[in-house]
Amino acid sequence: MTNDNWTDAECRYFFDLFEGEKKKGNKTKAGMNQTGKDFIAKKFEEKFGKKHIWNIFRNKYDTSRRIYARYKKLIYNRTGLGYDAMGRIDMSEDWWEQRKQEWPEAVNYKNKMLANMDVYDREFGAIVVTGAEGWSAQQGEASLDSRVGTENNDDEADSVDMQVPIEETQNRVGCSRPKRKRKEVDPATEISIARNVILEQKNKLVAHMVERDDRSSVENVLEVLNDLPGVRKWSPFHSGAVDHLLADLANRQGFMAFPSVEDKISYLEHITGRKLDD
Repeated sequence: MTNDNWTDAECRYFFDLFEGEKKKGNKTKAGMNQTGKDFIAKKFEEKFGKKHIWNIFRNKYDTSRRIYARYKKLIYNRTGLGYDAMGRIDMSEDWWEQRKQEWPEAVNYKNKMLANMDVYDREFGAIVVTGAEGWSAQQGEASLDSRVGTENNDDEADSVDMQVPIEETQNRVGCSRPKRKRKEVDPATEISIARNVILEQKNKLVAHMVERDDRSSVENVLEVLNDLPGVRKWSPFHSGAVDHLLADLANRQGFMAFPSVEDKISYLEHITGRKLDD
C-alpha cells in the first residue's frame, strides 16, 4: 500500500508516537515490539479514526526516510541557499538546471516544501549514502522490521557516498585551557537550522489548527453539551442546542469559546430561545 493519503498532521503524530515508544523501551534492535505497535495503532485510530495494520506504518516510515534522504542529497554542501516564507528552496533557474543535470529528480523539489523536516531530523539524524543500497540512517531507525518494497529502487540508483558531520560542542565559558578551534560547520547543517526555524513556526500553526479542530469536533462538542449540569437529553433545550451545534463549525467554535459552564448555558439559551429547564 502507498502512503499518498497521509496528511502532514498524521505523519507528525505517527513519528511522535514512534519516538515515545522508543523512549519507553519498546523499540529494540529487532524493531518495534508488539506492545509498541499496538499502542501506536490504537492512539492513531483514536486521533484520526483510521485503523491501520502495522505494515502501513512501516511503509510510511521507510518512505519518509527515503524522502528525507533525497532532500538531504539536494541541499548537501550547497552554499548560498535561500528559502521563501513557506520554507521552500528559492533559487534561480540556472541553479535548478545545474541540480537537474546532477540529479534529474531534483526538479521535484523546485516548488515543494518538505513538511515535518524537524521530525525527520530528530528521527533519522546523520545520514550516509551508499551507491549499492541508497540512503540509510546512521542514527535512528534503519528500518522498522525489514526494508519494505522495491518499487522505489530507481530513486536510489545515483547515490553518492557522504556523511553529514556533527557540530563540535563548544568549550565551556571561563575554561582555563585555550579554546580549541571549532570545526567548520557543514553548509547543509547551517541551512537546515535556518530552514527549521521557518518550519517550526509552520508546524506550530498546523498543530494549533489541528488542536482547535479537534476541540470543536462534533463528537467533542456534543460530549460537552451532554455533560452540562441540568441538561436532559432530547428536551426542547437539548434538541435546539443539538440542531444549532451540528449546523456549522463556527457555531461549535463559538460555543466552545465560552470559558465557563454558565456562559455556555446562557449562550445556548439565547441562541435557541429555550430555557435549560424547558
